[in-house]
Amino acid sequence: MNRKRKNQLIFLGILLLALLAALGVIKIFEPDAVESEMADAESYPVMQIDPSQVKEIGIINAAESVNLLRTGDEWKCLEDESVKIDSAAVTDFLEQAKDITSAVRIEQAEDMAQYGLAQPQLNVTFQWDDNMYTIKIGDYNSVINSYYISLNDEKTVYTVDTILYNALNKTLDDFKQIDEEGGETLE
Repeated sequence: MNRKRKNQLIFLGILLLALLAALGVIKIFEPDAVESEMADAESYPVMQIDPSQVKEIGIINAAESVNLLRTGDEWKCLEDESVKIDSAAVTDFLEQAKDITSAVRIEQAEDMAQYGLAQPQLNVTFQWDDNMYTIKIGDYNSVINSYYISLNDEKTVYTVDTILYNALNKTLDDFKQIDEEGGETLE
């Protein structure tokens, strides 16, 4: 009986080692499988802009309306030209918006209000030469952790994550140039 128990323990030990080895192999190859699945996931282009070409930016959110105009390398606030605008902050903003894609696309949406796009909580406009894009950001869908957006007056609805929403939802304070003492710089 002692020998039988010893054989069972040896068998269980070998089985445990085999399971651990199999688990190790799965863990080693799992990241490649996830990356491959992510690469296969369809991504829909929403908007592409060249930040260096943008001459005007308009932002309308719950807090305020901000309109910035580029003259040369400088940006000016059209609401209050005495406010000095931090060009680096505007450049960062444009870099966030230059290539927007979506994992979800709803074509020919009948009722834009059901996505919060009839009266969006955020409008962002980019204008250059004779071109203009207006992004409307509507309701947040907590099930998919995304906001609904549309471009211009198209009836196509896309989704974007909260990172992009937060990157685009700016106020004038986000663009003000701050002096060395921490106060805003006026012209």
